[in-house]
Amino acid sequence: MPVGAPGVAVGAPGTRDTTPYFTIQFGRTQWVSADKLCKPLPNAVTLGRVATLLQQRGKVASGNVVVKRQGVSQSCFSNYVISPSWNDLTQLRTVYGWTFNSAGMTYANMTTLTPNEQLAEACGSVGALARRGHTRAWGLFAYPNNKYSDKIQTQVVKKCFAFGRQYGDTTTTQAAGALWPNWQTTVSVNGGRCADTTLACSTSGASSTYQTPAMLIPKTRVAAGAWTTMQWYRLVTGTSTTGTVAQWNCTGAENTHWTSDAELYCVRDFLRVIDAIPSTVKVTDAATVAEAWGVKPSGT
Repeated sequence: MPVGAPGVAVGAPGTRDTTPYFTIQFGRTQWVSADKLCKPLPNAVTLGRVATLLQQRGKVASGNVVVKRQGVSQSCFSNYVISPSWNDLTQLRTVYGWTFNSAGMTYANMTTLTPNEQLAEACGSVGALARRGHTRAWGLFAYPNNKYSDKIQTQVVKKCFAFGRQYGDTTTTQAAGALWPNWQTTVSVNGGRCADTTLACSTSGASSTYQTPAMLIPKTRVAAGAWTTMQWYRLVTGTSTTGTVAQWNCTGAENTHWTSDAELYCVRDFLRVIDAIPSTVKVTDAATVAEAWGVKPSGT
């Protein structure tokens, strides 16, 4: 199956696992949206609040971590988002049960690096996470900016990670026969202009169209033996229509919600999707799926 295909089958020895899996993922584990002075935007929702809301529902999430962006305190990245500290990540793991996987040491374009640089960027990052107690990071490598190749996945990333991420719109399924290398599909949830084409908000905001709960909820009904990963970025609530960094409107009907940035999404809609996950679907992380399917890094 070519790289970038919408669905990915992976092989595992022995009896096939028929459990349906769902992973709640957060891209680059961004703590909160900020203004150009690195102050949290009004009505932006912190990841700590998101963790509480998920815990109240008996759910856990995973986050992709860019190792070099973490520090002893929270830091501002590119004057638009506040990144969590290592202590924040530890609290999300120990208090809320979250797990983390790697988006690289520096978020470098893997296709422009030498093999040794690729190894340091990918496998070096999983070791750095493990030394800080994040021992489930081996389950998934989230290729920075979606830059990958079969060669990199097979010769480098598979040494340390069970799965390599590619974006798509369907599930990852376990196959009876082996397929190499083991790609995983992640649904990236977009904000953007509203979905109601009769309103002015359908021509404003980001270049993408806001993915409403009605669009996403059917994807939570995971089939037996399949795995859906859905990734969000930064969550907001209410309205912010006067800011120069980001704007949004999460009030009114869901198909009228819009954001000026594809990585912004209304927290109420996020919770609607989470609450719609069937009780028969197991919400977990990539490493758990890898263990169940017998998919291991080639270096182990």
